[in-house]
Amino acid sequence: MTEPDIGIVGEWLHSYEEDTGDAEVYRPARHPFRPSRRPRRGLEFRADGTFVELRPGPADRPRPVTGRWHARESGVRVVFPEGGRVDLTVLSCQDGVLTIAK
Repeated sequence: MTEPDIGIVGEWLHSYEEDTGDAEVYRPARHPFRPSRRPRRGLEFRADGTFVELRPGPADRPRPVTGRWHARESGVRVVFPEGGRVDLTVLSCQDGVLTIAK
């Protein structure tokens, strides 16, 4: 298993206003986002390999779903305990912007 990529460690919120046709853009949770009626999806990559996805839940409150992540040559693999996995292709992570392929 590859060691976690420290560059993506942290809590990221979806900046959907900046998405492109082939990429989703995330910014650090402390970023001064404009107010939005649409709930923001969140991704948290912890240095110990824990992954937390903040999904919209009841009454638009974030619902955390926890899994494990590890870096791969082609990006990041997230495995959830209830089964299932997601492969995320990280296009870039620099200057406070995490870009993931759609």
